[in-house]
Amino acid sequence: MGGRLVFEANLPQGTVKTVFLGDKYIEGLEMGLKAHGISAIGVPENPGVPSPVAFHADMSICHLGHETLVVAAEIYDEFRQRVPERLKLIKAESRLRPQYPHDIALNACVIGDRLLHNLEYTDKSILTIARENRLRSYHVRQGYTKCSVCLLSRNRIITGDTGIHAFCEQLGIQSLLIDSGAIKLDGYNNGLIGGCCGKISGEKVAFTGRLKGLKDEKRILNFIWDAGMDAVFLTDEPVFDVGSIIPIEEY
Repeated sequence: MGGRLVFEANLPQGTVKTVFLGDKYIEGLEMGLKAHGISAIGVPENPGVPSPVAFHADMSICHLGHETLVVAAEIYDEFRQRVPERLKLIKAESRLRPQYPHDIALNACVIGDRLLHNLEYTDKSILTIARENRLRSYHVRQGYTKCSVCLLSRNRIITGDTGIHAFCEQLGIQSLLIDSGAIKLDGYNNGLIGGCCGKISGEKVAFTGRLKGLKDEKRILNFIWDAGMDAVFLTDEPVFDVGSIIPIEEY
């Protein structure tokens, strides 16, 4: 890692150089990422969450901006060895368990200067750092908040969750509500839109696969294009949930 760290969580301004991605998914997405000059740091398996999402980065780490990340205690030691010293890793206070809602403590979503999550279960370290960094914390019922949100900008998101959609609209965040039923996630009926994508530059959002199977493909693409952005597809497979592609370093 030799570039600058992404200052505003999830929202790079330049071209992304490095992302966090679950170990299980690196091989399948590596070629697509490399085509855009991106390398991945793997996030190890987390035994504290359900096995289908054990390799999902957004279940195990929460990037709060620049160098600060809260990391699940279950993977902290191994993950610390993988990342540069300049990253400030905070070990989560929560002990994760596979049953909802005991698996959601790190799945908060940072949108600009706002943090959205089911605050009853948010890891205390995340809430403390949010206060210190002057992030405003808002409660939503959906515990899988980061999984549920595709961030385009601090004022534009895509989600399949009606509660998040309505709340973001109240906050002045333009939100596109979609049907995410065709997103693949082994072990579940469907995955979530935030789990299958991530920003790879200020003007590009990358998806794990093609959106052709989604009922709202055209609406999603038009919403992205209307923001002056492009959609990138890392594989030719139908889009699938990997627990987010998390940008951490950019040029």
